[in-house]
Amino acid sequence: MNHKPVLFLMLLFAVGFAQAKSKHPSLPEAFETAKTIHVEAPDARDITDISLDPDTRNAILDVQDAIEAWGRYTLSRSRHEADLILVVYKGHLTHDPNNTGTLGSIHTPTSRSPIQNQNPADASQSSANDNNSADGFAQEKDELKVYTLDPNNKLKGPIWTSEQIRGLETPNVLLFQRLKQEVEKAYPATPATKPSVP
Repeated sequence: MNHKPVLFLMLLFAVGFAQAKSKHPSLPEAFETAKTIHVEAPDARDITDISLDPDTRNAILDVQDAIEAWGRYTLSRSRHEADLILVVYKGHLTHDPNNTGTLGSIHTPTSRSPIQNQNPADASQSSANDNNSADGFAQEKDELKVYTLDPNNKLKGPIWTSEQIRGLETPNVLLFQRLKQEVEKAYPATPATKPSVP
């Protein structure tokens, strides 16, 4: 009896399995093992701080809503009890010394209709001129960073970061959607198993 075809198939299977196991996910394992997330500002304040800037507070609330809608992680009220720390920075209008504009003009941000079908992975869809205005002001980029905590409860990382002009605006919260896509790609959620009916 010729066992060569069987041995060849077994060898092929073993090589394929080894290659599959050797592929490293694009994100750290912390995203797979984490259960809880805490969201805060860059200075470690969260929504419980009444002195928090209103724009930053709204951005934190929007990110928290997006986390709850995702359902993969649960929100933690305390950073010390969380597996992951999301740090939210909401970009502001700043004076651009390189853009003189018209003296005495007052800049009023115009409301923009959200791009519903924008791909969160493609930051290039935001116009390069979105951050500059003719009156000497510039729009800072929004930032979203993910950290873990070291044994001394200090931030370690970031283990993921992304930035984009108006990237934290609703309804899309594009920076968070980008994070969600990358996590789901690296660590697909296992579907819940249905109990068998006798």
